[in-house]
Amino acid sequence: MTEDDSLRYLLIDFFGLAPDIKAEEIRQPAVSNWDSLAMVQLITELQGRFAVEFDLEEIQTLRSYQEIRHALTRKGISVEPSENPVLPDKKA
Repeated sequence: MTEDDSLRYLLIDFFGLAPDIKAEEIRQPAVSNWDSLAMVQLITELQGRFAVEFDLEEIQTLRSYQEIRHALTRKGISVEPSENPVLPDKKA
């Protein structure tokens, strides 16, 4: 698993996580603002960004970077490394 892929950066940006967080650390119990509303918004973001649809059963399993990446892979989506990842500035 690469540490510089587009899914990792999407999750860092979406949840406002530290840029150096490891992919395996991005999971619902460890991210304080990953609540039910954030989950709905995240699913919408993932479906738009990767042009996929998730059914209810799939959505219920998407609770970590690894689970999301696995679901995308099953749908034929390869989360490739970003050559020049750009994270937006977080303004206080």
